[in-house]
Amino acid sequence: MGLTNLSFIVIINTMSYKVEQKIGNNVYVYEVESYWDPIKKQPRQRRRYIGKKDPVTGKIITPRKGFTPRNARDFGHIYLLTSLGKRIGLYDVLKEVYPEEYKKLFNLSIYQVLEGNALYLYKSWAEGSFVDDESVMSSQSISRLMESIGKRDGLMEEFFRLWIKSHKPIRTIIFDITSLSSYSKLIEYLEWGYNRDGESLPQVNFGVVVGYPSYVPISYRIYPGSIPDVVTLKNLVVFLEGLGVKDFLFILDRGFYSAKNIRELKEDGIGFVIPLSWVTKIARQLVTQYQRELLSPVNGFYYRKRAMFHVRREVEISGVKVYAHIYHDERRKADELESFMRRIVDLERNVAEGEFKDRDGVKEYIEQNFRGGSRIFEIKGEAPHFRLERRVKVISRLINRMGKTILITNREELGREDVLEFYRKRDVIEKMFDVIKNELSSKRLRVSSRAVVEGRIFLTFLSLILYFEVHRVMKEEGLYKSYTISEVFNELKKLKVVTLKNGKGYLTEVTRRQRTLFEKFNIPIPIGT
Repeated sequence: MGLTNLSFIVIINTMSYKVEQKIGNNVYVYEVESYWDPIKKQPRQRRRYIGKKDPVTGKIITPRKGFTPRNARDFGHIYLLTSLGKRIGLYDVLKEVYPEEYKKLFNLSIYQVLEGNALYLYKSWAEGSFVDDESVMSSQSISRLMESIGKRDGLMEEFFRLWIKSHKPIRTIIFDITSLSSYSKLIEYLEWGYNRDGESLPQVNFGVVVGYPSYVPISYRIYPGSIPDVVTLKNLVVFLEGLGVKDFLFILDRGFYSAKNIRELKEDGIGFVIPLSWVTKIARQLVTQYQRELLSPVNGFYYRKRAMFHVRREVEISGVKVYAHIYHDERRKADELESFMRRIVDLERNVAEGEFKDRDGVKEYIEQNFRGGSRIFEIKGEAPHFRLERRVKVISRLINRMGKTILITNREELGREDVLEFYRKRDVIEKMFDVIKNELSSKRLRVSSRAVVEGRIFLTFLSLILYFEVHRVMKEEGLYKSYTISEVFNELKKLKVVTLKNGKGYLTEVTRRQRTLFEKFNIPIPIGT
């Protein structure tokens, strides 16, 4: 017998509160009381069934003697994540490192993946979900847990070591940093620095390490907000070697490019692939020098169902020999050019039709709508009516760069497809940062101490591992053609565990769509509780 249209309404009283639980077409009312458990030394709750709500009058109908309705808890999506966590070894590694807290950590990470809400809402979610009673925690208990985890950094390193060991061999390291801001003014770890989200808040820098070919998050590092990205690499190498990762290739963002970094990576014998920024002189020189060759049929090749052009040249950067791979993608250039010209035309029209106090107001408007756009226009006219005149040479230079990418490496044996494929795997990092800040509700940290910061970020990392295992399967199985990740969770959430008064329970029927999803994830169809 299936369950439909299940919802909860909480009515708060001074001493206790009532919970209305809708199952099918009926609404059942419970009285909930909080009490202190002297054995477990934590607050607990007990429920007492009051009766069924009359759908017409709203009055509570007292039940006949001995009757208690069933209680249904969400199950299917929790079962999916639990099964995936066990399959990839996350559950076992947590259990080995944190034998006292592993269930709580694991269920909190599941909550973050499924709900993406603040942790103070966890308790109400857990009470309506199929998790063990031990994992139902108040906001204060969660804070104490995060502080306890954050204080034991030695255990965190042990977790990383075992987690990395379970995913060897690791031949490539993809690494990047994002900012996590906080409203807290009490933590010395939070500092002012370059904020990637443009927020005027203190921050910590969160560096994520992804291993390849396993393609999962394997570790992370936390840096005070004022430390620039380029300072972090050498310590990261030492950190990873201490965890047993050696002889790897670094895939880095252009923010890590500097002559100093290139020299240090060379001296340490670390291989790398780094894109060149267009602000560097060498990037501009290479594009100018090989503009014609990049359009030659001799240098054309086919990559991921699209035609591209490639030139490789050996260059020196501060005395270090590297190999520059220059790519040109005509389709990408066409897309970039269309977007670029549309924005130019829109800005010209809007400025001509608008009214502005002065030239600074025009410049501010341009930058708000097209970052860096003020350098491609001359502002003509007088207040309040202005017009924009194009700087042809500047625009021509920008158009010449469109569709082009320059990647440098110190590995001579890497071919054009190798270098490009490695770099494009960085997309997973960008996706992870988006998940951290939006899906996992971790953009701003609401914490009270450094230890809580560290524990909170560790929990976010665990959630990231689970989320990306779901993402990996959905991508490989083509599920994104029919579902988003949220839609998968919502479909499986309909599968519930019903508990009767005698303590026995049963699983509601598995629908065809749920069965198909479990099969795609290669998860056994649940048959009981």
